[in-house]
Amino acid sequence: MFLCGSNFVGGALACAPTPTGIENINYVELKNGIYDDLYISKNTDFELSNNCPAQWDFDTILWAKFDNTTNAGNVDWNLETTSHIILKSRTEGNFKWKTIVAKEVKGLDDFVINYPDYFVASGQPVEYAIVPVLYGCEGIYATTRIVSDFDKMFLIEGDTVWGTEITDGYCDTTRNIPSSTVELLNGRYPIFVRNTAANYDTGNCKGSFVPLIDEAGCELAYDKEYDHQRTKFQRDFMDFICDGIPKILKLPDGRLWLAQVTPSPADTANLGYNDREISWPWAEVGSVNSEEDLYYLGFSNIEPEWWNS
Repeated sequence: MFLCGSNFVGGALACAPTPTGIENINYVELKNGIYDDLYISKNTDFELSNNCPAQWDFDTILWAKFDNTTNAGNVDWNLETTSHIILKSRTEGNFKWKTIVAKEVKGLDDFVINYPDYFVASGQPVEYAIVPVLYGCEGIYATTRIVSDFDKMFLIEGDTVWGTEITDGYCDTTRNIPSSTVELLNGRYPIFVRNTAANYDTGNCKGSFVPLIDEAGCELAYDKEYDHQRTKFQRDFMDFICDGIPKILKLPDGRLWLAQVTPSPADTANLGYNDREISWPWAEVGSVNSEEDLYYLGFSNIEPEWWNS
């Protein structure tokens, strides 16, 4: 079965020399019949026939064979023309993509990608693209868009995620641009001297890290009966931030850094002995949008051959 314009073959204008349908076809329905195939192609130069083409080509949009399934895709065809599948992301509005997953394709199961993306800022629209690759040559991008939204402070290393209610913590920052002013002998005003391109943030964060009452609801345990667990969590968190490994720091207002905890974190009591808060200083050590920084700081295992120049 073929579609001409927007009519089935046999319709009043289906075989007109000039197709009359000018609107895009975005919905197809088959019912009250027995069908062998449904084949839709972008190619308008064809001869009417009762037989479908022998194989997929680059003009094929979908081909449902109704062989005990309603699948109309071309996974088998792509398997022959795909050596790798890659997942890319970028902040909406940016031109440059960054590769976050590169996977060699050896079988149909390799087309499945599950990747927790911790590099997404709160409230910031992000675009993702799945791209088939044949020995270095990229295919057509399949894209989607998401917006992440959260109300807690997070510190992330690998698959380990620590968080605290933002109402119980804060994160003040300072922008560092090493420079000096020099006063001249015969000048009223000083001159500004900057001998480095360094331009990075430092900050100090603070929060109470306690166990979860309900993991599904993410309710934190502040009741007295959990005091002994809170102390254990605070100590575990202190060990976490002092392991010397860079981390992702995310705040609910959209700020996000690649941060290194610097000396020396402090565990202090707030209103009560067991009501404790941990504060830790940190320094920005890279850009979340730089594939090179992510790779050399240990946040990504994407080799340079997949980087987007």
